[in-house]
Amino acid sequence: MSDPIISPRNNPVSQHFSSMDNIPSDHEAGYAAHTESSRSMIEVDLRGNIEWDDPSVFIHLGVGDVDHDFVVQAKTLFEQNDRLKSARTMLKHIAADASKQETAMYPHLSRIFTFIECLQDKFGKTARIRFCQSSTMQLIIEDSDSWHYPWNKPDYSGVSAEKIEDPGKRWWDRYSWCEIKAHASDRPKAYGSNDAKSIVVQTANYARLHMSGRPFQLFSIGLLIYGDEFCVGIYDRAGVRFSPSYNIWDEFDTFIRVVRCITTNMTPIQLGQDPTVTQLTDVQRELWIATLRANGLSTSEYVADEAVYEVSLGSTDNRRWVTIGTPVWVSLSLFGRGTLVWRVLNKAALDLRVMKNAWHSGARTPESEIYKLIEGEHPGVARFDSGADVRFPGTDLIISTASIRGRGDEDSANSAILHRVFIFPVGRSLYKARSELELLKGIRAALRGHEFLCDQYVLHRDISVGNILLSSEDSPPEGAEGFLMDLELARYSAPRIELETLGPVRMPTGQVLHDVQVKHSRWDVDLTKRGAPMTGTLQFMAVELLESLAESSRAVKLRQQPRLLPVEHQTHHDVESFIWVLIYSLMRRVLLKDRPNVTDEEKEWLQDFKIRFTQYFGRTSPSGIIHQRYGKETWGIVQLYPVFFSRPVRELIETLNRQFILREQERLTHAVVLGAMDKAIRQLS
Repeated sequence: MSDPIISPRNNPVSQHFSSMDNIPSDHEAGYAAHTESSRSMIEVDLRGNIEWDDPSVFIHLGVGDVDHDFVVQAKTLFEQNDRLKSARTMLKHIAADASKQETAMYPHLSRIFTFIECLQDKFGKTARIRFCQSSTMQLIIEDSDSWHYPWNKPDYSGVSAEKIEDPGKRWWDRYSWCEIKAHASDRPKAYGSNDAKSIVVQTANYARLHMSGRPFQLFSIGLLIYGDEFCVGIYDRAGVRFSPSYNIWDEFDTFIRVVRCITTNMTPIQLGQDPTVTQLTDVQRELWIATLRANGLSTSEYVADEAVYEVSLGSTDNRRWVTIGTPVWVSLSLFGRGTLVWRVLNKAALDLRVMKNAWHSGARTPESEIYKLIEGEHPGVARFDSGADVRFPGTDLIISTASIRGRGDEDSANSAILHRVFIFPVGRSLYKARSELELLKGIRAALRGHEFLCDQYVLHRDISVGNILLSSEDSPPEGAEGFLMDLELARYSAPRIELETLGPVRMPTGQVLHDVQVKHSRWDVDLTKRGAPMTGTLQFMAVELLESLAESSRAVKLRQQPRLLPVEHQTHHDVESFIWVLIYSLMRRVLLKDRPNVTDEEKEWLQDFKIRFTQYFGRTSPSGIIHQRYGKETWGIVQLYPVFFSRPVRELIETLNRQFILREQERLTHAVVLGAMDKAIRQLS
């Protein structure tokens, strides 16, 4: 898991960076750089994942179910209104004038939207959702992430009718959105080219922000208007489906139906909300808070106007979990895992858990199954509580991109499947360590946990700053100062051990034994399928893997065969990743540490240190990261700023640097790194 901070409060679970995604150049800036750099990757991800002229889009919207009499009434009243007819005339002129921009369309479209939304049907019903003009506002994920947040926003966004006068600036409050282009030449479909046009990439970018900013959103629906034409796009974890394109004025009844569907007829679930999740009403919220207080539990993170959700695994599972505060971490990927991490309480037992919500390939083993393969427990590895692929309530149908598109479980191996796990304990971010000693002990405990997993043929393959947490206890026992979590990308490479209980067995001596258990080793192909041969978070990935990725990227761009054979992710690669996590955490801890009475000289040092930090860990391509890894300054940072690091830590980094240089002759091992850390910990104790 991975991505930058989004929570406005100090939740004790870590924040992460998206695996294999681009990383922000300044992590304190929240999503800023990540949003811009990731957008360039969307175009690549869209290739082969766009369905054009798909009739299922309008079927999903329920366009044919809009009352015919309402449409006739709307068209009649439109023709009787001079201001609406004038708006139509102006929109036609703008579409025909190549010099005009979409901003000229805003006042006229707004008038037409308002007319369709506010017109009462035969039951006196008007729109629940209104399109508000949002091109001038800075839509954000969370208030805490608004510093230098990019101006990624659609021209219109759908908000609750009650909020139309004060819609706010969070994606959280948006149900849908609308993108405007002045001319029909900007239509999404490109003829004679496989590359996605600008409007497709741009709207896919909106969709990922919408799905990130509105928790538990399975897909995003957008209305695209370009000149005199329009279509609807549904964006999910597998790609985009576009409806056929229509002329607004020639097919005005269809346009009315589409707007009315999105703003009035469609339910939140039809607009993309996860059906296994419900938002507590005000009354339910107060009852829940009263329950927590009665049991002596804190309610400080239940802030007014922040939604509280009740979550299940769907199907007939009656267990429920209730969210605490805001999400700890949200992925910004659209076609990736879309990971959401939230602290929750079991509704019945009130046990504190970390809930991870993510999409996995149908060809991969679910994360919950990997946890179940682990024999025994280790204090350096998070424990599994429960989890499964999520199913539609009351059914056995798994929530996947195939089922969302109305195709049941068709081609499940090539679909993205929604998976939900609950793990414990709850921890703290490495870079929030109170001391160097606490940081080193936490990473050492997680590295020992990693060795425990490797001894059971489980290779983690995604070692990152977000997947190693410090214990939340003030004085944790030896070996439990930190732990490793998130086995989603782990590979299991051993046979599965199964126990079989036999009936009565007569021994040669004549003795009869009852309930004899026999162990069988069974190789299960499904259990060992883990997708790509190399995985991980770019910022912490081993150099050998980065070099292979860089070469693959170069070959794809030049349409050549790679000069290097693909490298399979192995144990020593994970061990190297622990080193990069250590260096990152040491540096970031310096930047976050509270420093009263800082001198002017120290302020200059800190400013320079921050620049170096973003240089070392802000690269967004394998080749850029490799360049930093081989530079002397990355390893020498502790020597350049001795005032920020103790002597044992400086010596530890020097030792690890020597081992890194020799890694091709002698691979990095758990024993080597643990030995170096043990020495530093003894010196700091």
